[in-house]
Amino acid sequence: MKQANEISGTEAINRMRLLKKVPGAHFTLIHLTCNLRKRTTDGMRKVERCRLRASMRSDQAETDPDHYLPYEDLDTEEPRQCFKKLIRYVGFPPTYKLQRVNWFTNEKE
Repeated sequence: MKQANEISGTEAINRMRLLKKVPGAHFTLIHLTCNLRKRTTDGMRKVERCRLRASMRSDQAETDPDHYLPYEDLDTEEPRQCFKKLIRYVGFPPTYKLQRVNWFTNEKE
């Protein structure tokens, strides 16, 4: 059962896509970082102000691009990406209160 401060992964991605259509809108994102080549993690990364972006040619990897979330850090203007399943928390306007992302929730509940 979904908790009050929890959001499904699908709903989180859909809301991020909707915000892309609103000028000046952004969201907060916390995700686990990893290095696939070294098979290590560097802990969590928090990006206070980010926005979805279009994929770039340099983003292409051996894995299906549907598994990645391309975003831009609006504070540093850096293009970044992460595995969608490594997203742990998101915050949306107007409050930006962080919600835990549950990738294993049953969408029908």
